[in-house]
Amino acid sequence: MCCCNLNQALKELTVFKPMLASDADLTTLRFPVIASPKLDGIRAIVIDGVVMSRSLKPIPNKYVQSLFSKCKHMDGELIVGEPTSKTVYRDTVSHVMAHDKTGFDVRFCVFDHIEYLDRTYVRRQKKLHGVNGSVYMHASKVINNIDELIAYEEECLALGYEGLILRDPDSKYKCGRGTAKEQIILKLKRFRDDEALVTGFEERMHNGNEATTNELGRTARSSHKANMVPMGTLGALQVNFNGIDFNIGTGFDDAQRAEIWANREAYIGKLAKFKHFPIGTKDAPRHPVFIGWRDRSDT
Repeated sequence: MCCCNLNQALKELTVFKPMLASDADLTTLRFPVIASPKLDGIRAIVIDGVVMSRSLKPIPNKYVQSLFSKCKHMDGELIVGEPTSKTVYRDTVSHVMAHDKTGFDVRFCVFDHIEYLDRTYVRRQKKLHGVNGSVYMHASKVINNIDELIAYEEECLALGYEGLILRDPDSKYKCGRGTAKEQIILKLKRFRDDEALVTGFEERMHNGNEATTNELGRTARSSHKANMVPMGTLGALQVNFNGIDFNIGTGFDDAQRAEIWANREAYIGKLAKFKHFPIGTKDAPRHPVFIGWRDRSDT
């Protein structure tokens, strides 16, 4: 059970943990809920004047610490650039996890206040009113039924977000991961994020086979190996996830492909964050797309 206030919890660090969301089950969801767009930055909680990651380790960047260390008891997400950018996660990691980078566009998007953990979410949320500058209160909306939820999800997806976070307005702060049954905090996301261990690499190949037109009138090429020409850059990461080996070949730009291929040894053993479509998955994740590198201090 979580302690009633932060100071009590900090006396027992094995007890206090940032609250994490579980997957929503729409067939059992109880209303009303407070919904907000799901962010994809780096979790941050300010404890005793230090900006901590979700693993309760200090965020390494000195600039971030100077900006947000006075945001006492605030729980939120660090975002570099636009929150709906396709590269927001990797952009945020590359800046806030670097010790000496400074002067970059970073915001602290706050969604909870952890001074009194036994207060309801609505009461905790009120403590966030009045923040300004690089600290802003994350948008949220009261949702009363499934039709409103679907409409709000569609609105957020159209803006470029990948899902929603749902909270019980009357729930206390839970230390650790909530459950679908409790419905304290849930995530509604059609794609799922996971991390896989990099075990190897495949080179990108240019298909030099002659183009033909198939039965559907589309251009097609044979995959005859003799005419596949190495391009000297990354084609795909070879990874292992939950004991299953597969490749991640999309989500990289040309500069990333070149950099990884030129420094392959440095990337062996790294954790690649990727998104995939979980429905219908039997073995390897479906449609895996590279998002960025998971810093081990944030695991």
